[in-house]
Amino acid sequence: MIGIAVILTQMYATLRFRQILRSSTNPQLAPDTMSMSNRLRGLIDDILVILFGINQPPGFLKRTRIVANTYIVLGMSSASTLPPSHIDRHASPVNEDNMADALTLGHKTPENSHLMELNQAGKLALLETSSILPNYKQLRFLDGRSGTATLIILVQAVGYVTSTVYRAIHHLPVSPIEAIGFAFSMLVILHSLVHSVGVICQNHLVIYLNPAQEQEMLDKCRSTRWSDVDDLKCGIQAMAGTFVVANAVIVFTIYISPYAIGPILFAVSIVSQLQAVMNLASNRPSSTWGVLLGLGSVMISFGGIVVSIVATILNWQTNKFDSRTPSAIHSLPFLG
Repeated sequence: MIGIAVILTQMYATLRFRQILRSSTNPQLAPDTMSMSNRLRGLIDDILVILFGINQPPGFLKRTRIVANTYIVLGMSSASTLPPSHIDRHASPVNEDNMADALTLGHKTPENSHLMELNQAGKLALLETSSILPNYKQLRFLDGRSGTATLIILVQAVGYVTSTVYRAIHHLPVSPIEAIGFAFSMLVILHSLVHSVGVICQNHLVIYLNPAQEQEMLDKCRSTRWSDVDDLKCGIQAMAGTFVVANAVIVFTIYISPYAIGPILFAVSIVSQLQAVMNLASNRPSSTWGVLLGLGSVMISFGGIVVSIVATILNWQTNKFDSRTPSAIHSLPFLG
């Protein structure tokens, strides 16, 4: 569930980036300057842009997704340090040792060897520059092979969910361990569906700036529109989304199997999962209490799986969990 919370946070941040950039490319449709009669038009325009990139430059959606969701480090001169509001002050010190697998652009010189990791405000300012970011073909390296792997896992998860629903429709008992697999497969499907918007990139991006690029970046930082309010909005939305998803998965799982012991225990861990989401969304280091809640939630989830396995073994024949699924469902593309 923490993984779903992370991906939802990234997704909402990406959509917020697109909404802000949409206003910068068409100031007449910015909320502060619109008349009441044009607010509906502005809302429709927002939806079209953040989901489909209508009337935006080529690669607009792909570039915002990658930039919003990767670790970006700029190499600048110490005299041209970015404002503190645009630097991730909670990040570990940046050095070349932990940037070994990064995509590195620009030429490193003694004058631009001061490395700074950008936060969301810094990334938004970077997106608005015209001469710093590379084209999309180069940025694709940051994704690694996550897209192909996600597609394969999605196919497996859909196959497993379909086979479990098929058993329930034909009134065949669904064992507790099958219910656990169903619940996690539902989460995998959700993760895969939002992957194209909120993927967490696998590789870092390091850009060594020349003096002209440094000045352009500093100018953009002075006019960026990302704020603490935006961070809070994304955090609240991610928390609400996580809560809704968790409850929906639990309800469907219990409906599929009355023996869904694991998902019921999984529900107990929701509070601690939401605490982890809020720590993540607010960019605060996890407190000791938050860490204990997170560990507790992992233990409860693990306990639910153990209980489900034991219950399945003890009741394998008694509750007819060993009844075979009709052969037609075996053609589905999933392993297991």
